[in-house]
Amino acid sequence: MYYACYYAASAILIAKGVETKSHDGVRRIVGQELVLKGVIDAEYERLYSQLSSKRDSGDYEDFINHDLRTVESLFPIAKSFVAIIDDSVNRYLT
Repeated sequence: MYYACYYAASAILIAKGVETKSHDGVRRIVGQELVLKGVIDAEYERLYSQLSSKRDSGDYEDFINHDLRTVESLFPIAKSFVAIIDDSVNRYLT
């Protein structure tokens, strides 16, 4: 879910002409370029930050398990995030 949201966020930032150099850069700029400018709701920024945190813990900490309930609660919001970004990217590119 994290990478789906990361690549979606990266795509819209590229479409808007905004360059980033890191995962943290994308995360920070999502708030500045997408939430503050009304492209997405702040709920999606919180989701993206939460997924980023889970990715970091899963990649860099020992013995991390993500339970099914958490995944099931995050998946619909992540799917919606990607869909909203997809619609927005298409508007910027046409």
